[in-house]
Amino acid sequence: MSSSSSPQQQRQQHHHRQQQQQRVSSSLTTTTARNEEGELLDEEKQRRRIRKQRILTRFRRKSERKFFLASATMTRLLDIPYGKKGESVKVPSHHILDDEEESNAPLIAGGVRRKKVAAMLNVDVYVIGLYFLPKACKKHEGEEDALDAVANDSSIAKTVRLTFVRDVSGESVAKAIAVNIEKKLGSRAESGGNEESEKKAKEALEMFKSMFRSVKIEKGASLTFSTNESGTLTTRLRGKKIGESIKDERLCGALFESWCGPDSVIPEMTEAASSILSQALKLIPSEEDNGGGSAAA
Repeated sequence: MSSSSSPQQQRQQHHHRQQQQQRVSSSLTTTTARNEEGELLDEEKQRRRIRKQRILTRFRRKSERKFFLASATMTRLLDIPYGKKGESVKVPSHHILDDEEESNAPLIAGGVRRKKVAAMLNVDVYVIGLYFLPKACKKHEGEEDALDAVANDSSIAKTVRLTFVRDVSGESVAKAIAVNIEKKLGSRAESGGNEESEKKAKEALEMFKSMFRSVKIEKGASLTFSTNESGTLTTRLRGKKIGESIKDERLCGALFESWCGPDSVIPEMTEAASSILSQALKLIPSEEDNGGGSAAA
């Protein structure tokens, strides 16, 4: 027998080599396909991660922006000094009024109530903040005493916030405020007030004083007097309502005159508030400027 391969054997060997090459080629193709598929999956995962990261970034930025806006509109606390030891009381820069819109009114002015207890001795009793919306007072622009007019205008919602710097009894506070109210009511009676309204105002004053019986006001406590657009007074101690709301325009006017009128118990604050109000009214456009006036025929 010849040692050389027969043609049939050569064909078989050639066919076998082709099959091996095909298997190798198929294996390489499969590996390449798997690699490409893996790369595609990796790219897709990467795209998903990037997309998720972008969504989270946008969400975080929106959250931060909302927080910033909320922080920017939050009521700030302003320090009003009192006494001789460098102490101060933090007074809100804005206060929610008792009007229908629950308006967030700015602090118009603040001050300290100092009471003379002896010939050479004055004591600080409370720090006050006065709040109302200047735009609601535009109708009083040009009046001789716009602030006093605002105090007596029952259609303008107002709030005064007293923060006490010493312990006091509610009765002593009511008595001190009532003295000023009685003076205002008395002067109006002398100038020709209605007898029925005088009687109603005195009854309202008695209701006012009765709210403070057995009430103790500690240092740091806040006492607010708020009137709405219908001349109704609501009193709150530490944010909680005390007594019943009192509807009497004369009482409300006399109460706010204690701090906003010519005989204010804190004249420095009244002077500052009057000046600030006058400047604010000049900057507020009138209804005619806003197109509220009637057109010329």
